[in-house]
Amino acid sequence: MGKVTIEFDRIEEADDIRNALDGWKYKHFIWELDQKLRSVHKYGAALTGNGEATEEEMDVCYRLRDYIREELQESNLTIE
Repeated sequence: MGKVTIEFDRIEEADDIRNALDGWKYKHFIWELDQKLRSVHKYGAALTGNGEATEEEMDVCYRLRDYIREELQESNLTIE
């Protein structure tokens, strides 16, 4: 694996450093969210707690999942 060096010149860039280092956490969060939305839409699992999702919940989860994937694609990003 190659080596990557990230350099920042000022202490004010600390947020940029943290964002660069935490990128994998954001990717993992989006993947987990996608899986939860998939579970609701595909299997009818409730969004929170136990039970079954309503038709409206399933529809919203489908739409949100589709929206997330479109936005990722437009930004040339993937969660796979």
